[in-house]
Amino acid sequence: MHRRALRAREPHRRVYGLPPAEPLRPPRSRRGVALLIALVLLALSAALATATFSAARAMRRAALTTLVQVRVETGVRRAFGEVLAGWTPAFDSISVGSGLEISLPPEPGDTGPPLVRRVRVVRVAAGLYAVTVDVRASGSLPWLARRRARLWLERPTAAAGANPEAAPLPPPVVVTDWPFADLY
Repeated sequence: MHRRALRAREPHRRVYGLPPAEPLRPPRSRRGVALLIALVLLALSAALATATFSAARAMRRAALTTLVQVRVETGVRRAFGEVLAGWTPAFDSISVGSGLEISLPPEPGDTGPPLVRRVRVVRVAAGLYAVTVDVRASGSLPWLARRRARLWLERPTAAAGANPEAAPLPPPVVVTDWPFADLY
């Protein structure tokens, strides 16, 4: 209503004891509220997409890490087996207190990075050896998984003056039931 119409109604309001009429205002524009709601929905959808991407990436990383840890565990046992099966006279010629380091060929993997394997054979005493195997997944830092394990071996020594070709020495015997292992 216009102001004239409001003024014309004023005397009637006064007679009945009603408060004076307020002028009518044009309806407010709702465009600002709709824009605000659209921006909030856009922000929520962006946050949801980011959270989904982050969760998928974390799950992929966890699956890869678990797979690599299993490969490293089995790689340690294979490395011990290769050292025991390929025991050479070079190991017997190590002086007491010193050691020999060997790099085994890396194990290629169908899934995941290749395994880098290093072995250190230390002669602790006459006939007693400590074989330490270090297996890492990936040759670069940081490693996805790494495992070090030590195995104590006993090997009888040849008698002084005996011909080594006449009677070959038996293969080394494991002193410990299970390898003493440090996880890294």
